Amino acid sequence: MKVDNSSSAAVTRAVSTLRAILIEIGWDPKRDDQTAGFVVEFDPPYIPVAYAYAAISPKLEMFVFYLNFGVAAAAERRQETARFLSLANWSLMSGNFEMDWDDGQVRFRSSICFQGTDLSGTLIRNAIRFAMNAVERYAEGVIDVMARGKCAEEAFQKIDSAEDLANNLSDEATDEEAE
Repeated sequence: MKVDNSSSAAVTRAVSTLRAILIEIGWDPKRDDQTAGFVVEFDPPYIPVAYAYAAISPKLEMFVFYLNFGVAAAAERRQETARFLSLANWSLMSGNFEMDWDDGQVRFRSSICFQGTDLSGTLIRNAIRFAMNAVERYAEGVIDVMARGKCAEEAFQKIDSAEDLANNLSDEATDEEAE
């Protein structure tokens, strides 16, 4: 794909907007000199997430956001971890969990293609928020499988059951308010 001047300008604006949003969130983004991206390191204990990586791909005109877990799956837990991540991914409308089979590193990825338009701060915030919500929902299950030896289905069912209970309690509260 040939990059024209308007495309180059949109990428420059996107990188600037991304940096501003990361700062607005209250993070301390460090520029990655190898890419059009930023690394945000989180405070210890690094569980579940150690750092985020947010970048603009100039060639693809795409924003990508990764939340990288602070613990990796041991070799003997990778198959079960992959099974859990597949169950979680099946439930997601957007984004996905990934695992590097070589080292067991787990991350969540959210992305937005902005070809032909400007990448707004709202879209960046939404992609980050979605990723954070997905990790918040499934992190305990990921850790249960990777580090606590639980089976994928059991860990996933525990999350699904807790969500069903929360939804039922919310529905009951709404019903009581209506009466």
